[in-house]
Amino acid sequence: MKAIILEKYEEAPELKYVSDRKVPELKENEVLIANQFGSINPSDLMFIRGLYGIKKKLPVVPGFEGSGIVEKVGSAVKTLKAGDRVSVVSGQGDGTWGEMMVTDETSCIPLIDSVTLEQGASLFVNPMTAWAMFEKARKEGHKALIQTAGASALGKMIIRLGKENNFPIISIVRREDQVKQLHDIGGENVLNSSDPRFDRELLVLSKKLSATICLDAVAGDVAGKILMLMPAESKLVSYGALSEQSIPVNAGVMIFQKKVIEGFWLTNWIQEIGLKEFHKEAKKVQEKLGTTFHSEIQKTFSVEEGEKAIEFYKKNMSNGKVLIAFK
Repeated sequence: MKAIILEKYEEAPELKYVSDRKVPELKENEVLIANQFGSINPSDLMFIRGLYGIKKKLPVVPGFEGSGIVEKVGSAVKTLKAGDRVSVVSGQGDGTWGEMMVTDETSCIPLIDSVTLEQGASLFVNPMTAWAMFEKARKEGHKALIQTAGASALGKMIIRLGKENNFPIISIVRREDQVKQLHDIGGENVLNSSDPRFDRELLVLSKKLSATICLDAVAGDVAGKILMLMPAESKLVSYGALSEQSIPVNAGVMIFQKKVIEGFWLTNWIQEIGLKEFHKEAKKVQEKLGTTFHSEIQKTFSVEEGEKAIEFYKKNMSNGKVLIAFK
């Protein structure tokens, strides 16, 4: 099969296009997918540099997220059949930047008729994560939330969810032009972390709105500062580390103010709620892929142009999704 291969984990990773990669073998609890589109995400960039939370045996086909058509199912698979259109995330082996891959059925979402394969290639990483974390905040009884990387695709989804559910969102960005971007889509509480007034504004606003949960994609000093400024008994939920830095935490805020940090990974959430409930939640998200969870697709590359696609994405990460196509 055609694929993009990662041969070494390093700061400047070695990626190459091949046309003779062996198609993965199917086990009884797995699904063989004919990939149609592979998506590129920040987690992929971390993975190919060896900085993600998991590593795979090399050489390997990268790509965590995509969409495709079920080619064959193992004897133990109950919820899928050949011909089903699915959104997918990769398992321990080859990923979505190759023509074929195997994964387990909990890593597949059957697509409803109104969702295209292009849309399905961007269903897991941003829409499902945004939905799961937003619902987590509501079910835990928080009255408002703070989010970093507010101008990201996921950040904009959180803003739309807040507006639809009358749930206040404080969005933190790094530049003044991003403040305007979010105001233009209805963001009401947007703060620029580069502004000298940021600390005071966040302290006052988080207290006023009782924003006691922060969804953080950045880590580093900003995350530590936010936790310090939030009201007592607040929680910071870390789901990314765009800064590639640790979160500095003053022990006093945990001891005397009962503040906590916890992580969020979509894979763990799926396992916690079970496959039946996951498919039910995924259907809700799919029904709003054209509105609340809309992802702009800025460019599509062929698999032969895979390295070019990755370089393009690195320079245009905030402008929409970049897909690798296998048609």
